[in-house]
Amino acid sequence: MHAPEVDFAVFKGVQDVMKDFELSIEDYLDIKNALLAALRSETGQYLALDLGGTNFRVCLVTLSGKREPPIVEQRTHSIPVEKMCGTGSEAGLNASYLVKWTKGFSASGVVGRNVSDLLQTSIDKTGAHVKCVAVVNDTVGTLAACSLEDRRCAVGLIVGTGSNAAYLEDIDKVELITARRMSGELNDEEYKSVKSVVINMEWGAFGESGELDYYRTAFDEVVDKESIFPGKQIFEKMCSGMYLGELVRHVLLLLTEKGYLFDGVIPDRLRKTESFHTKYISETERDPPHLVCSTLYMLTEDLLIPSVSLQDCRIVRYVCEVIGRRAAHLTGAGIAAVLEHIKRPEVSIGIDGSLYKLHPRFRERMTDILDKLLPPSIRFRLRLSEDGSGKGAAAIAAVVSNDNLP
Repeated sequence: MHAPEVDFAVFKGVQDVMKDFELSIEDYLDIKNALLAALRSETGQYLALDLGGTNFRVCLVTLSGKREPPIVEQRTHSIPVEKMCGTGSEAGLNASYLVKWTKGFSASGVVGRNVSDLLQTSIDKTGAHVKCVAVVNDTVGTLAACSLEDRRCAVGLIVGTGSNAAYLEDIDKVELITARRMSGELNDEEYKSVKSVVINMEWGAFGESGELDYYRTAFDEVVDKESIFPGKQIFEKMCSGMYLGELVRHVLLLLTEKGYLFDGVIPDRLRKTESFHTKYISETERDPPHLVCSTLYMLTEDLLIPSVSLQDCRIVRYVCEVIGRRAAHLTGAGIAAVLEHIKRPEVSIGIDGSLYKLHPRFRERMTDILDKLLPPSIRFRLRLSEDGSGKGAAAIAAVVSNDNLP
């Protein structure tokens, strides 16, 4: 098969993923909850706690109320593995029940409980005068933060340890909201005052019903089986930072077993689960095409492989490139499906997450596949939203706090 045919086959596969995503979005509108708060220009200082898949951030956010970027003071702490052993069902802005854990979390005594109450109880024990007024998904926070600076922002995207998106949906398309209006839970005045709601897609779970089976590889299946939650978060396992390194590691193991790498001898470090970190993928692609300095350093110094040839370096870098490109293209396919669904002629996508920020070519590849998948009538802009989840959560907390003032 020639290179152009390979490219077309890959593109066709990404197109199919996009189409499946579009069908999935229509299903989501029947069942997903939504955020009914309209974001305005607020002022004051607010505390945001950001629990990610790897780190826990505490942010003090100052809002000026002048559509200027918020000022953020923050501290970041790595989450110890023993503290990790979800997807939340939002009953209201400050009532969120944990349905299931994802990524590396499996702590007991939390699933099915209101995490807002648990957090407030823990805060009260410290004596701090802080009230939890909103529980916000990081994608919703990123969307809100980007909206502070760009009125065209209609999508929030996280590309980091995990992968997820949120977007603005016309209120008339959300059956849950319509049902609440019909039952009298929402009056006409409340309904008419809001044109859009925020849908947290939880798209990492896409593929759990087999939608991606035709696109998954044997390596995807191995990584899934070895994960804490087999059969769950299928899409996320194909394109998020938590799993890309493991995908590369399994490919390298097979290539070594077949004699294409390291003289057929599997390095000890490579035998260990999660020994090939996703950051190595970014490092290998920072070199110019004709150089492999970063790849050589990573293999010899980080993975402690004693004998590495130039061909070894080239193969490893190529594997990293393929895995990284697929992740960017899959993410782009998801965003393309969202943009096709909302049909806005001009739209900005607020993006946060370590993989997007640190991988030297992720943005470029996402842009490339979006250009191919979207019609010329849809103009998009990818906007990096640094600390977006924290800023956005603070902005939403400001709206809620001021709405509750006497």
